[in-house]
Amino acid sequence: MPTIFGQAFQAAKRMRTELAFVAVLYVASYLAGWYLISIKSPMAVQTAQGVTQSVLTETPFTTIAQYLRGGQLAQAILTTFVVNLTIGAFLTTTLPGVIPLVGVAGPVGVTLIRGFVVGTVYPPILASSLGRFALGLGTMILELGAYVFSGAAGIHASLAPILPNRYGVQGRWAAFRKAWKDAVRIYIIVVTLLALGAIWEMTGILLALRPA
Repeated sequence: MPTIFGQAFQAAKRMRTELAFVAVLYVASYLAGWYLISIKSPMAVQTAQGVTQSVLTETPFTTIAQYLRGGQLAQAILTTFVVNLTIGAFLTTTLPGVIPLVGVAGPVGVTLIRGFVVGTVYPPILASSLGRFALGLGTMILELGAYVFSGAAGIHASLAPILPNRYGVQGRWAAFRKAWKDAVRIYIIVVTLLALGAIWEMTGILLALRPA
């Protein structure tokens, strides 16, 4: 009997085209943000400043920061994980897949915006020190990796009623259900990556906050 990870990887294999597509969108939009911030494009600079301001003044970022300043690492990790899983992954990149065909626009749009934002914010962090480079790179790989899978799941589900034969069935409803079963299976990968990402990011930030 296949393990839950075995089922997840089988589901990922069935949506490999969508996974590649979302990954390419992330790389392209990240590079666009990186380039524009490197030439100090006003749009990119304003984007980076807006994100920084949000992190400093808005929840849940302020709540996470309070946990870290108080040495409450477990609470910071749990809050980061829950926010990333519910909002970052499910609500914004997978749930739009309930809408046939049109739902593809949700994951695609979020992916392009998120990749661009990360491209404007992370390059200065990565270049500042070896420790921040490791922290930022690890966080990007784990969290954006999770969003590649969650976005692919949303696109996979959205296309199912339109192209049922692609899913090995004749009926649109059967294809839709099959696609969502794959989405559920692949979320074991999403959950694992986001959990590791939250641990990596919050632990790294807490260590950086401690006096030398």
